[in-house]
Amino acid sequence: MQVPVLKHLDNGDTELHMLDLNDVIYICVENRTLVYHTVDQAYRHISTLSDWEDHLTEYGFDLTDKTNLVNISKIKKLDSKQGKLYFEEEPTSKSKFATIAFIKQKLFKNLILRAIANNKGTSLEYNLKGQGKGARLESENSLAD
Repeated sequence: MQVPVLKHLDNGDTELHMLDLNDVIYICVENRTLVYHTVDQAYRHISTLSDWEDHLTEYGFDLTDKTNLVNISKIKKLDSKQGKLYFEEEPTSKSKFATIAFIKQKLFKNLILRAIANNKGTSLEYNLKGQGKGARLESENSLAD
């Protein structure tokens, strides 16, 4: 069996590593973290969302709030009123969802809507609403409620 762990590099960074448990000679706890020891190396257990975030952003994951690290390429719908990201186009009461913080919605709504359009294979179109200083762009798609 293999487990994902963090390998400490000489420059102080960490690297995501898949460790074969057959190579482990013992496991201990150091500073409240599991440490897997092999004959020539020690590996730290990935125990926090922050650790995962550090290594999964390059794979398209983003922290949407304090408790959710979401694969952006899987989002199909945004419910901006309830702060939910759905992974299917027509969500039901039984659908899986991840929450998104209001501030993240505000900062990244355009990026999220573009990702949803890409995930659904559609285009993201905008209409100009109003005139003068009150004019604003609004999404035409049904990607967000």
